[in-house]
Amino acid sequence: MDQSTEPGTTLDNVLELRQYTLHPGQRDTLIELFDREFVETQQAVGAHVIGQFRDLERPDRFVWLRGFRDMSTRAQALQSFYGGPVWRAHRSAANATMIDSDDVLLLCPVDATAGFRVPRQRTALGASPPAGGLVVAEIYRLHAPVDAEFLRFFAETVRPIVAANGAPPLACFKTLYAENNFPALPVRAGEHAFVWFASFASGDELHRYREQLARSPQWRTQVERRLAQYCAVPSTALLLQPTSRSWLRHVATERAVPRTGSSHDFDFLVGAWRVTNRRLQQRGVGCQRWDEFPATMSARLHLGGLANTDEILFPTLGWSGMTLRVFDVARGQWSIYWINSREGTLFPPVTGGFDGARGEFYGRDEDCGQAVDVRFVWTHQGDAAAHWEQAFCYDGHTWETNWVMELERA
Repeated sequence: MDQSTEPGTTLDNVLELRQYTLHPGQRDTLIELFDREFVETQQAVGAHVIGQFRDLERPDRFVWLRGFRDMSTRAQALQSFYGGPVWRAHRSAANATMIDSDDVLLLCPVDATAGFRVPRQRTALGASPPAGGLVVAEIYRLHAPVDAEFLRFFAETVRPIVAANGAPPLACFKTLYAENNFPALPVRAGEHAFVWFASFASGDELHRYREQLARSPQWRTQVERRLAQYCAVPSTALLLQPTSRSWLRHVATERAVPRTGSSHDFDFLVGAWRVTNRRLQQRGVGCQRWDEFPATMSARLHLGGLANTDEILFPTLGWSGMTLRVFDVARGQWSIYWINSREGTLFPPVTGGFDGARGEFYGRDEDCGQAVDVRFVWTHQGDAAAHWEQAFCYDGHTWETNWVMELERA
């Protein structure tokens, strides 16, 4: 709803999806060497090892993800690592496990909020890792470059359906059309790829998701045929098991099954309200200090209840804001958009609905350069009172509430 002015962590703008074909029986040998010698040493020169995986459907395939701030950083980092002492000491052992290491997609996030959010800490060498679950990479190879039309199709049609069936996308990428500035490591050329990632707690959870998707009439009628028109070849999925030191692994979140609701969910909000606000002074840093300030708000329905708006005035802050809520009849979900008088731009929506008196709405946004999950919670308390709160999640599992409103009927 309101973005921080404090510095955040910038996501990698360049991603390599690397698939290695290995000699039979050599995968664990390479993983042991990689996790011991090639993680921190790449991090130290600006190459971020995001995930290392066993391909569960190909026993001699090792898959890993490497990120960089930009292409210039990529060239410098790769030159430093592959020209450095650690690679020189271990390259013969690593190369001896490999048949092919040239299956590499060079990618970038589809927008500023679409990259990976990974934990700040990696499992120490030799320590017991948390449960890793499964990570799935869905790869669409398209006839043409990813454009605004395809991104709208994915955001408005594909994403809600896969999320509702148990696979909210973790990150979305497209081909980065840039010259390979480290030609010693080839990348695939002449392809138009779109890649999105999801995670699951277990193989059973993945199986349930695939069964539900296959039975979904929305998937069959709204996605399958249109996706086939976009794709030059059938889509592929990589079923990946994180190694013990992989940053990227499954973390359960409350967003797994978005809520649905009815077009009358926000009828209670119509009219005038006095609002007491409490807002965290700093977000994402463990701050416990709150600012308190007043507001007045007025809400009204439109289109017979399928849309509603409210305008809120913050007299002590010198600015105001407006919310637009739109109900999708087919999906049974609300999308909530926010705009304020300071910036004049719509923030990305949160979607969801009510279960009784409590409504939950989830989305993704960017907090000063760092991608975050966003959660709104609405609770109506009869006709005369209501409660709203906003929370951000920076690491995939921990929610920090940063703004609370208590509403009283004016």
